[in-house]
Amino acid sequence: MLTTISGSKRFSLYVFIILASSFIAFGCGKEEEPPEVIRSIKWTKVAEISTKQIRMISGTTKPVDQTALSFAVAGTVEEVNVKLGEEVKKGQVLAELDRQPFVLGVRDAEAGLSRAQARVVERRANYERYLALYESNNASKAELDEARASFDSAKSQVKAAEAQLGLARRDLRKTKLMAPFNGTISVKEIEPFVEVPVGRAVFGLDGEESGYEVSAAVPDSLLINLSLGDEAEVVFPTLNDRRVRGVITELGSRSRSASTYPVTVQLQEQFDDFRSGMSVEVAFEFMPESETGEPIVTGLAIPLAAIFVEAAKTQFVFVYDEKSSTVKKTQIKTLNLRENDVLVEPGALKAGDIIATAGVQFLVDGQKVNLMEETK
Repeated sequence: MLTTISGSKRFSLYVFIILASSFIAFGCGKEEEPPEVIRSIKWTKVAEISTKQIRMISGTTKPVDQTALSFAVAGTVEEVNVKLGEEVKKGQVLAELDRQPFVLGVRDAEAGLSRAQARVVERRANYERYLALYESNNASKAELDEARASFDSAKSQVKAAEAQLGLARRDLRKTKLMAPFNGTISVKEIEPFVEVPVGRAVFGLDGEESGYEVSAAVPDSLLINLSLGDEAEVVFPTLNDRRVRGVITELGSRSRSASTYPVTVQLQEQFDDFRSGMSVEVAFEFMPESETGEPIVTGLAIPLAAIFVEAAKTQFVFVYDEKSSTVKKTQIKTLNLRENDVLVEPGALKAGDIIATAGVQFLVDGQKVNLMEETK
């Protein structure tokens, strides 16, 4: 059975539909702006710490006076007077070559000198004779000049013969190899009746009285922070970690390998337990320097994750402004790494500043943020 709607009710329903449509159309026509999303960031406070750093580098000990000894002349070894590890005194004869060939060399040089001297006597007399003849107009000027030149040549030959004799006598003296200072024979590579060439090392001599030094190879990143006269502590692991004060006496200017440079540290104390070739650890202390060369005593420590790098390798962090709750992009200058932190030079950044420590690549300058609550 169909139900009919009266005219008045039909009109009321029509008005209701029109009004409802108007409200719906009005509501759809106005778009609401989405609420602003405020990012929450992890953060930390910048701490001020000392910039002094310590780098441990392996090294080996050696005497300050240490040398390899060799003969200055070649020959056959006749005597070896010392043993490996023996203590010797300055001037002590360590080994000798067969002297006979050198004695004969001296005699030959002496004979040559005698002949040259006799030639001088003869040519002097000849010159004096021509001089007398020239003065009496019985010899020409050319003959006199020839006699004078012959006499001068003879005198030069005497000087050459004297030099030859001096070298022969020197070679004879060099058949004895003597200790240049007090020390201990650390290397012995010589035996009797063996031919030795000039310059081949046959002994190693360690002068223990002059003290010990340490040779180490340091990377270039450390070398630029070291200077002659700087102190360094030397640790002896084999002697119950005994610590000895040292002073840098040499800084190498040429790389050995893998960008390392030789550095010498002289020990300021000496103990009977020290031996050449002992393995040690050298503690180098240093402070970074500013662009003007002044040492930077204190710096700022920040996490590595707080730094981001842009073009030209410029480095930045985001500093939180508590008044505006925004972050500001701030350029920094890093000094060095220390464990998991980066040391930063004070300036644009200061102790107590709050910086973002995660997701910094997604932040922009002036962005509004919230600080995450610290977790205990």
